[in-house]
Amino acid sequence: MEFILRKLARCIHITFFLIIFFSSKIAYSEVVTMPTSLTTNTTDFVLLSSSGVTPSISGYSGTLLVSAVASAGKIKITTTTNIDQAAGYCGYTSDGSSAPVQCTGSSLAEIGFRGTQARINAALATLSFKGDGSTGATITVSVTPAGNNYNTANGHYYKVVGADDDEISYADAKAAAEASTYKGLSGYLVTITSEVENDFLAAKVSKNSWIGASDNSIYTSNSHTVSEGTWEWVSGPENGITFFCQLEYTNATTGRQTADAADDACSVATGYSYQNWDTDEPNDHTGAVELHEDCAHVRASGKWNDLPCATSVIDYYIIEYGGTAGESATVLGLTTLSINSTESDNYNVFDDKELVGIVEGQSENAKRFIYSSTNSVLERMEWYRTTKKNDNIKFQDIGIDIDITNKDTYPYAKLLDAYLLKGDVNKEQKLSNKNIEKFINELPLSKYLKNEFGMVPRKWKVWSSGYLKKGKIKLKSGKVNQEFDSDALTLGMDKIIRKNTLFGIAIRLEDQDTDVGQLGTKIKSNSKSTTIYSSWHNNKSTFIDGLVGYGYIDNNLTRIEQANTSNILTGNRGVKQYFTSIKFNKIMDKDNFTSLLFGRVDYGLSKLKSFSESGNIQALKFEEQNLKNKSISIGALTKYKKRIKKGYFLPYGRVEFFENLTPNSKVKASYISDPNTEYSYTVKEDYSNSIKLELGFDLNQIDSWYLSTSIRRLIKNNKDYENEFAIKASKPF
Repeated sequence: MEFILRKLARCIHITFFLIIFFSSKIAYSEVVTMPTSLTTNTTDFVLLSSSGVTPSISGYSGTLLVSAVASAGKIKITTTTNIDQAAGYCGYTSDGSSAPVQCTGSSLAEIGFRGTQARINAALATLSFKGDGSTGATITVSVTPAGNNYNTANGHYYKVVGADDDEISYADAKAAAEASTYKGLSGYLVTITSEVENDFLAAKVSKNSWIGASDNSIYTSNSHTVSEGTWEWVSGPENGITFFCQLEYTNATTGRQTADAADDACSVATGYSYQNWDTDEPNDHTGAVELHEDCAHVRASGKWNDLPCATSVIDYYIIEYGGTAGESATVLGLTTLSINSTESDNYNVFDDKELVGIVEGQSENAKRFIYSSTNSVLERMEWYRTTKKNDNIKFQDIGIDIDITNKDTYPYAKLLDAYLLKGDVNKEQKLSNKNIEKFINELPLSKYLKNEFGMVPRKWKVWSSGYLKKGKIKLKSGKVNQEFDSDALTLGMDKIIRKNTLFGIAIRLEDQDTDVGQLGTKIKSNSKSTTIYSSWHNNKSTFIDGLVGYGYIDNNLTRIEQANTSNILTGNRGVKQYFTSIKFNKIMDKDNFTSLLFGRVDYGLSKLKSFSESGNIQALKFEEQNLKNKSISIGALTKYKKRIKKGYFLPYGRVEFFENLTPNSKVKASYISDPNTEYSYTVKEDYSNSIKLELGFDLNQIDSWYLSTSIRRLIKNNKDYENEFAIKASKPF
């Protein structure tokens, strides 16, 4: 579906073509006149006559039935003088005020009315159309003598024949139908082969009426010894087709047992299994053999029932015209308008899945950046508490990998030389001496602390961590999936104060690429965050971690329009973030196992700035959006410590349960070309809980590299999931 010049043009182009079939034997003069084109504002109904051509009919006599059916959108007439509403159609106007009970709401797609040619033309002069954003919609107008109904689904005509107290047997009804013709088409007792056809008739039939179905050998064409229970269509193009095999049935009233059609080699024809029997029907209710219930009729409800073929309680029958081989209507009286429409007031730009995907992607990224910034610091404090007892591991000083060998390329080389002791001692070794404090004071992070907070590092531990991540968000709720790749570096400094308190500050940089869907929609993000953190313990096994932080995300957005994949729209959007977290921990050591039980409370606020896309007339302007992230969680971590050469190998497993308390967030957007029309979409937090499973290992080499890798899966309400693979590397100095 291709949306053309949405809202700016506000127009639809209607191409007209008149379909008239002529018989080789008879020429008819009936004509339906319609406009060839129409330009309309689809926010309201527009008269078809505003094109300069007024819809009308000519060449008809007597009382006529006119139906107008729209495949999309709404239609109505406003002049109803001296015409009658046709039974089974949905009223005159789009407000449903004159609609029968089966019609609902204001989205009337069909209207039907009876009257003379002159009165119908007066009504057609007020025929109006209102689009709903669909393309290729059609309006079909049918004109037939009153009593005939045209079904646009199969191109057949139908006529209900009979009168109250005008009883007719099945044989007489079948013969009368087959003797009837209409516009060059042979008639037959109706065959109902689909739910669509049955619903069409149910809306127009108010009396019990014979239909062309029987299991009586007088009418059936099967060669079985016993035909009882083998129901066939016995008229029209479907004559001889078996559509239902009745199982053995014992009548509770008469005690008579029907034959089991399944035992009679009954086989339903392929593609003809539709049936709409009423409850406990067919049942051969009448006991007398000569009055077996072998012929079918349709009730006013649309349900089917079996009755004796010779009964006199049925007053009506339905004739169907059309479908017989070699026949076509001499005059169809049918006009079809092909429509290309733009959106109406029912249109919403967020019907585009790619647009929804990039909106959801920004929300997911914002939450992910907050979680990553928080988690990197919490893991630092977690690692510090769970490893500091190992005397042989000196990783309280996890830090920055610094190349000091090239004075020309490294700006701090001379500075290092000035602070290193003279002699033959290796420079790297000297970095672990007390002189490191002097050097730390000259690092950018130290200067940042000093300038911004008046803090001078003394006995600070410097640490860093780098991450490579690859993840996928698999959504089963009809939304497009997301895949992301990211890399991040966290630099931090912390120190022990008052013996039982750890205090620190960290800066995190992260780049992330997110692919949304399969069409090429992308989000490229760069984030920066600063976090102040502290860890306090009252004994050797219980401690509390807390942090506050601020971050900023720069999103470069590329959106592919779903309806037109060649339409590329771009934009840049900034996001301010504020976040805090509190974590309660309990450590338990036994032999080579270290276990950690924890509970966590998180809160974050992301303020997405307003921004405008660029590209073409489909570009949107988005208003500011606020995202609140709230969650509580509990979990457990278990590490096993195995001594290896120059360090330790520590495999671990983690499980964490989250309760999501995040409220929904509303997104508002409008076309740049039409700022007065606003569209909205709600980013729903459609999951209440989730579980995170993680497996990984740490590799600690004394006075060397610290490596970690893990695989994580986040499962949301057993429906959506997020996979992540992470590699972390650090080096002390």
